Formats: sequence, C-alpha cells, structure tokens
Amino acid sequence: MNLEVGRWKLVVVRRQNRSVKGDQSRESHKQLLRELNEERVAALRRISGTLESLIGQLHASRERMRQVSGPEREREFAALRELRARALKYRWYLEVQREALGFLRHDGLDEFYKVPVIE
Repeated sequence: MNLEVGRWKLVVVRRQNRSVKGDQSRESHKQLLRELNEERVAALRRISGTLESLIGQLHASRERMRQVSGPEREREFAALRELRARALKYRWYLEVQREALGFLRHDGLDEFYKVPVIE
C-alpha cells in the first residue's frame, strides 16, 4: 500500500503472519523457564541439604568440645568457628535462592535451619 503525505511517498509493508514460528518460540521460551525453575529448585535442595549437614556437624562439634580440654579444646573450638561461618554462609545462600524462586519472607527459616551459637 502506498500513501502520499505532502511530498513524501510512504510505502506500507505488511508482514506475513508467522503464528507457527511464534508458537514455537513461545513454547521454547516456556520450556526454558521450566528448566530454569527446575535448576533453581535443585539448587535450593543442594543448599538446604548442605546447611542441614553443617548444622548437624556443629552440634556434634559442640558436644566434642565439651568433652575435651587444653590444646585439643582449642583445635575443636577453631573447627567449630569455621563450621559456623560456613553454616551462616549457606544460610545466606538459602535466602538468596529462595528469593530467586519468589519467596521473599524468611521469618520461619530459623525454625528449621537454626545455626547454633558458639558458647
């Protein structure tokens, strides 16, 4: 279709309907989003599993520290501090990963993933 405006002649070109390719593109996009969400959930599982393991190790290390004295206690205390630092890092990873999945409130996390304090 040609359209004249003043001295200018405009040519309007209509594109052919590409609904089949558009459907394929939308389906590919949906598939990609599904795969991304599956990976986010898998990462959440890995992080929470690691955090649970670290919390268990912390409890065991605290118990061992109560039973030893002297240089052995100092070594156990250093290991306990390192474990707690790792647990706190994984606790933060858990919050970040939850946010990536759209969970913005973390109020109840300490109920399930309470990182013990060092006494």
